[in-house]
Amino acid sequence: MYKVIGRMGHVHQYDLKGFKGRIFFTTDLHGCYDLLHEKLREVAFDTEKDLLFVGGDWTDRGPDSRYVLDYLDEPWIISIQANHEDIYVCAYEEGFDINRPNTRNLMDNGGGWTINLDNTHAKAIYERFKELPIAIELLLPNETVGIIHAEVPYQDWDRFKEMLETEYRWDGRNTAQWGRDKYRYGNDTPIKNIDRVFVGHTPTNSGKVEVLGNVWYCDLGSHFRDKISFTQINTED
Repeated sequence: MYKVIGRMGHVHQYDLKGFKGRIFFTTDLHGCYDLLHEKLREVAFDTEKDLLFVGGDWTDRGPDSRYVLDYLDEPWIISIQANHEDIYVCAYEEGFDINRPNTRNLMDNGGGWTINLDNTHAKAIYERFKELPIAIELLLPNETVGIIHAEVPYQDWDRFKEMLETEYRWDGRNTAQWGRDKYRYGNDTPIKNIDRVFVGHTPTNSGKVEVLGNVWYCDLGSHFRDKISFTQINTED
């Protein structure tokens, strides 16, 4: 259904120009899956016809993180890897050793739920998180939409896709999963070579979806505001 693109294979491209259902976006659920169920009911989401793209940060801080695979394994849910998925992957590769930096980072950021995971479950989550792309590109009838967790490196979608390995390893991946400067400083300069970009990571000040330039900021603070965004990307015929 998707094509792997980008010099580092870090972007999955979905050609949805002929797709007939609705396409939604949400992000930063952080284990608060009850909020997702509320939104699905609210829009009468049809799992046979509609798609939900998710900007990552599925786990940590909320009460139901251990059930993440129940959602990621659904064929109508398509997700990117965000910083919290990356933290889990790195901690798992350390053997969840609390004396090592990535595991401490996980525990400091709401990862206590991992303590009671059995080895099979922990490995399954690791494998699923590790295979997620850093970004998604949607080809729609009238626009191209990007999905990335935090911030587009170089403020240029094409340059982000074509990063060299040295760029990707040095700062590109980090910016994509951790960057906050564009929102923090109110930078409304549009991202080049893309029509719209949907992001999460930084909870908006207003607690509502905010738009700066062509970037839609959709993290509403699930675990401390008890709310998530649920935005329809495409228009219905």
